[in-house]
Amino acid sequence: MKTSKGWGIALSVYEKRSLVRFLVIYLGSMYVFIGVLGWMATTLQVRNLHENHALQLRSLAASISHNIVTAHMMGETALPACLAQGELERCFDLEEGFSLALYRNTTTPEAGSFPEAVDFSRDFYFDGDAFYALDQSARGHLGVRYVVVKEEGITRLLGAVQRTMGFWIGLSFVFATGLGVVLAKLFLKPIKEEIAHLDRFIKDSTHELNTPITAILMTIRSLGDVEEKKRKRLELSARRIATLYGNLGYMLLQDKTNEEKTAVDLAALVEERLEYFGDFMASKKLHCTRDVKPVVLHVNREGMLKLIDNLLSNAIKYNRVGGSIAVVLDAKRLKISDTGVGIASEQLPHILKRYRRANRDKGGFGIGLDIVNTVCHANGFTLRIASKENEGATFEVLF
Repeated sequence: MKTSKGWGIALSVYEKRSLVRFLVIYLGSMYVFIGVLGWMATTLQVRNLHENHALQLRSLAASISHNIVTAHMMGETALPACLAQGELERCFDLEEGFSLALYRNTTTPEAGSFPEAVDFSRDFYFDGDAFYALDQSARGHLGVRYVVVKEEGITRLLGAVQRTMGFWIGLSFVFATGLGVVLAKLFLKPIKEEIAHLDRFIKDSTHELNTPITAILMTIRSLGDVEEKKRKRLELSARRIATLYGNLGYMLLQDKTNEEKTAVDLAALVEERLEYFGDFMASKKLHCTRDVKPVVLHVNREGMLKLIDNLLSNAIKYNRVGGSIAVVLDAKRLKISDTGVGIASEQLPHILKRYRRANRDKGGFGIGLDIVNTVCHANGFTLRIASKENEGATFEVLF
């Protein structure tokens, strides 16, 4: 069984895939929710910034207009003299970052001016890096009809708001991710012991099958007074059980990540397995052609044995009575073809998945091709499958 260690439990590839899907759906929905909420909060903060500064600048512009009206009506000379010097900000004690311009009309400045054009159609607006507030309550006193106050550095304030909101949104993402991990662990915790118990039971049961299977095979071979046809039938059934045991043992007990690799005479191994499956082929009257060249690979022998066994077993199982099997081995590939029932085109993309069977009429558990695919991945091989329904199938392993 292909497993990966994580969350304090050994998960199969399929269990891990399900867990990842849960986390993707949960975290994806949480991220979207937090993102939308953060965008709304940022928009609200920016709007509040605009409204607060609009209120402040309008109040300041109205206050300056009031001072101009008062100075004119009271006959004060200090303010007109100060305005004549052109230091408007000092005349009205404006703070740093604020600037002022007084206009006789929309085209003629009375005192001070801005290098950029002023929009006299609006009493407050944002342009470039500044807020502008316009007040007309001076009503021509001291020659002033429009008071325009400008506050610069607004981009910096907006950036500060966005950075603050970005920090809280990022913190929310971290919290949501942590919560997802905690929920995943809580989700797995109740089944952790059950999976461990089931795993031990399967492994122990598989291991215990070895002794009776061996005993059955030895007993069958010693039955000299039994009819040959019956003995062969018993032996083939026992071999099928032995093959199934071998597949289960390799799938459940073998550590595929730490397999010992040695120089394996692949040609001899293929000939050995063809001889092993000879009686199975004979029982279905199959004709086998072989073109086996000498090949030596640095692989795990047990893994290659399972790969060959499962490909040959499928070629026999899904073949027609009187059909044929072709085995080709050279330095680049191992190819096994049959003239059996074939695989439907819609089944091909899924045929390598564990427990998936293309034909349920022939029995089996759907683990053979999963083992073949596992061995190919472990050795860096490429597995190609070509098949047409009712015409046969070809499995090609490229070294």
